[in-house]
Amino acid sequence: MKLTPLDLQQKTFRKVRLGGVDEREVDLFLDLAASELEDVVRKLHQQEEEVRRQNARLAEHREREQLLQQTLTTAQRLADEMKVTTRKEADIILSDAELQAEKIIANAQARRMQLIVEIDELKRNRTMFMSQLASLIDTHKAMLDAIRGAEGQEGQKAPVVGENVSFLSPPASKRG
Repeated sequence: MKLTPLDLQQKTFRKVRLGGVDEREVDLFLDLAASELEDVVRKLHQQEEEVRRQNARLAEHREREQLLQQTLTTAQRLADEMKVTTRKEADIILSDAELQAEKIIANAQARRMQLIVEIDELKRNRTMFMSQLASLIDTHKAMLDAIRGAEGQEGQKAPVVGENVSFLSPPASKRG
């Protein structure tokens, strides 16, 4: 039988002679009350122990949560720092690449100008060579004409000279 506070307040004992109460009934009731009180105290201790365990687990969970929050904050900060560092590195790499591209372009332009100068020099040399060759041909032609004219005056023929350079003289039909 469960004993409630109302049971204790309303409990009445049988009257025995001389206005007392039945001692045996009081003892039985006190034993029952002690047993019930002992059960309640034991349950209270169990519940208090369970509350302590739950509080310990709750404290552990809160510590873990706090640690996770710190870890997430640290990870976010590191990620942000890595982004900034990566951006800086990318900017440096891009700047280096642009500088190298400018150097390559400058070198290509310098080489182009050098080639233009060399081509112009080769053109001048060609023109000079053509002029010198034409002058040499004209000199040799004049010498041939002189030899032929001397040949006509002396009546002798100089076959070796005429035959070796005859390809240089204009065809007979073009001579005037």
